[in-house]
Amino acid sequence: MKNLSRLTFAALALALLLIPNFGMAQTSRTTGALIGIVTDGQGNPLPGVTVTVTSPQLQGARTAVTDAKGEYILPTLPPGTYRAQYELNGIKTAVRENIVVNLNQQTKVNVPMQLALSETVIVNASTIVVDPTQTATQTNFKEDHLKYAVVGSTNRSYQSVLAQAPGVGGPNATSGPGGGGNPQVSGANLAQNNFLVDGLNTTDPVTHTFGPNLAFDAIQEISIQTLGKDAEYGTSGGTINVITKSGGNNFSGSADYRYNDPHFLSAGQRLVPGTPSFYGGPAGPSKLAFNKAAQTNKSKQPQATFGGPILRDKLWFFGSTQKPETSRQAPNLNGFQPGPRTFTGWNTIGKLTLTPWANQTFTGRYLDSHANISNISFSSLVPTEADARQTQHTKTWGLSYDAIVNAHWLANVSLGHTPSSLAAMPMTGNLSTPGNQDVGTGINSINYTNNQGRTSKRDELIGTSTYYIERFGTHGLKGGVDYNKTSFSSINNAVGDPSLIPGFDASFCSPQYGFPTGITCSGFTLTNNGQRYQIYLQPLNPQASVDSKSQAYFVQDEWNPVSRATIRAGLRYEYITWGVSGKSIPNFKLLQPRLGFAYDIFNNATSVVHSYAGKIMDDNQLTLPNFGVAQPLGWAFFNYNATTGKYVYNPGASLPIFLTGGNYDANLKPSYSNQYSLGFTQRIWRNTSLDVTAEMRKQHNLFEDYCGNETAGFFDTCILTNQPGSDVGVHNALRSDYRGVITKIESRPYNWLDLLASWTRAKSRGSTESTQNQNTAFDFYPANFINTYGYLTDDARDRVKLDGYVRLPFDFTVGANYYWDSGTPWNVTQTASLTSVTGVDLPEGTYLIEPRGSRRLPHYSQLDMQVQKDFRVANTKLGLIATVYNVMNHETIISVNGNAGARAKADPTTGTVFIDSNQQTGKNRLSRTFGQPTAFQTPRRYEAGIRVEF
Repeated sequence: MKNLSRLTFAALALALLLIPNFGMAQTSRTTGALIGIVTDGQGNPLPGVTVTVTSPQLQGARTAVTDAKGEYILPTLPPGTYRAQYELNGIKTAVRENIVVNLNQQTKVNVPMQLALSETVIVNASTIVVDPTQTATQTNFKEDHLKYAVVGSTNRSYQSVLAQAPGVGGPNATSGPGGGGNPQVSGANLAQNNFLVDGLNTTDPVTHTFGPNLAFDAIQEISIQTLGKDAEYGTSGGTINVITKSGGNNFSGSADYRYNDPHFLSAGQRLVPGTPSFYGGPAGPSKLAFNKAAQTNKSKQPQATFGGPILRDKLWFFGSTQKPETSRQAPNLNGFQPGPRTFTGWNTIGKLTLTPWANQTFTGRYLDSHANISNISFSSLVPTEADARQTQHTKTWGLSYDAIVNAHWLANVSLGHTPSSLAAMPMTGNLSTPGNQDVGTGINSINYTNNQGRTSKRDELIGTSTYYIERFGTHGLKGGVDYNKTSFSSINNAVGDPSLIPGFDASFCSPQYGFPTGITCSGFTLTNNGQRYQIYLQPLNPQASVDSKSQAYFVQDEWNPVSRATIRAGLRYEYITWGVSGKSIPNFKLLQPRLGFAYDIFNNATSVVHSYAGKIMDDNQLTLPNFGVAQPLGWAFFNYNATTGKYVYNPGASLPIFLTGGNYDANLKPSYSNQYSLGFTQRIWRNTSLDVTAEMRKQHNLFEDYCGNETAGFFDTCILTNQPGSDVGVHNALRSDYRGVITKIESRPYNWLDLLASWTRAKSRGSTESTQNQNTAFDFYPANFINTYGYLTDDARDRVKLDGYVRLPFDFTVGANYYWDSGTPWNVTQTASLTSVTGVDLPEGTYLIEPRGSRRLPHYSQLDMQVQKDFRVANTKLGLIATVYNVMNHETIISVNGNAGARAKADPTTGTVFIDSNQQTGKNRLSRTFGQPTAFQTPRRYEAGIRVEF
């Protein structure tokens, strides 16, 4: 396989180098392109026209000359606003100003020139880009939109901005409209996204979620590709690319501060006693849906940026820093005040951009993002001494080289190194004192009971080369390699030296009670309504380490057989190897063809038909090899005997220690999705475009750990497989599919108005919400196979989003974000120790007793607004900012208790608790809180801010 990989790369490199008569085309991960046709007054092509572009985002100027067909191409342009000048002897010079070049897109500007001398015609270009070559579904957020149309500090992160993009959704219960910082994109799950910063992959290699945070004002542009990616990009969810600022030929900077506290929060609406809640049943005692006095929330968000020239047009610098601080207070419900959950972070960027020679640019960047979080439980059941502190730290070093090597050759090389760490340990800092959990009251005390830590690392090398050839039309041929090496080390243990527990006997941690010789144990105590009850013991685990290496080779041809038509044909090959001690994991490899077509009906980037079909393999996180790590697992419970005053071993609740390390199906295959789209983009009026795209996404080869039929054993048969249950005749248990139609309008009809509106009508179904490749889904048959397929949490039949800003007289700017959905699903479940729902004894767990997503939350809507008043003094602008979240003061239910209760019944002989399949019998037939709301939309709240720009 290694020989095949080397041969593939060698063949690709040789093919690219041997193609003659090249020019440049396409874009890179950090740039866009400007293309177009120059004609005379009769519409005939004008060859030999010199096109020169300049921009505050570009070091120096770039030039191109039109060919025999009057066509010009200017690649590798940093995203931003450009001025283009078109010159030819004997013809009026033409100038186009305010040309917007977007990341990963080609802006087409056709220019007619007139015969005349010594006169220049200046025209403002359109600020809405319709890329006539684009077949991916993509949304770009420019600097002004980020500054004015992103409302409030809560949304001022690149993760939150994704919620504005069409096709992005998620469960409202996580953090509102977008589903949190790791959104569900066009039916993909939370771990199927890639997060790039300046083109470098910063995705967490373990959880496959977002990596470092950064100051929001450091962002130049954000793009998110939701479906239909070129062969350069992997993973079947969203590809998010954040481009940071680079400085410029003039010194500039900003300082921004946002603040809110409980005084800025409205009181919640009161639930009237005895009246039905939304799902029926009594609302319980009089209480607030949201009590601001009991659940305080305070936030401070300062940040600053500064950049400028070291050498004009040669060497720029840029830096930013941010110190977000938040504090949330859980209510006093049990006679003590829990500690506030505080978050303090530092997010810093340093960046240098060097162009020592024309068309040769080097960029070096450093990102540092770390945070300290105290009282992480945020629970009324946990006092400070029994809570934990979490620290997390991510750094990224990056170096890139972009070059137009000569008139026929474009190249890019990027290197990235991203180490990260996370640790959670007791607030006391004490790993010896055993904590206590009260099973009767649920209250924790004395000390936190867990200590865990992890480190991970991602190293990346990307190399691409782009050429242009004129044969049977024009070809922009791009090829490259993307190499990633990732690693992960972790430790996770109970806190507490059991010898400090009164009544503990050294023999408890011995082979007599299931602990192998030489194993050291740790543990804590459990009480029952304050009375001594149990000791819990588990082995102390050593550190575990795993790694992976992935290689991706790709080639992408952007072929224009005629100037109106674009065919994007791509092929990507990925090969992944895994490293875990003592285990053999099948290597992942997949060939992924991709084909897109775009037709510019009138050849002027106003009416474009586009379509796409392709296979996209998922990046797989390091939980895959970690599943095979051999670690001691098990626990021992010792019950307190009040008569003897001693603890006695409880074999029924204990699990003798054994080595974990699951097995892997010899035919295990990588997961991927087949994606299809068909759409039409139309510039409908002044700087306004409409796009309607139908999408379809079908997932294949999802995998989960499966432990077989319960009668075959407990953990000793667990295997990671694409086909859980196949041994008992179940096939296609793991599946996911998505269909949707997205209507998007982008409008900037005037320089004082900016709007992005979308309506998504979609259906998202699947059999698991898995994001880690190993959870309790499909562990056992038949328990975990009942009612698993249905509507996923991102399924809302209709979603409407409206975001934008308007500039008003007297330097006022009003921004707004509006979101509405028709209601997302919730599941009806049941929890038990042993069940007989199907007439077979099953292991403990939570089961779906109705098809997944069988019930719906009410429709959800929220309007956030922001007003900024600017004052100008010389070259400095001072802005005063007022933000209102949830203007309409809605308190919609966003979470429901879907657990119907155990309907528990005890076997009189053994005392074993099981679920009675007859819903009319049993001690607790239905939980009294089933269907009752557990969380509400936060009511209206306010925020104040101040901003300085120079």
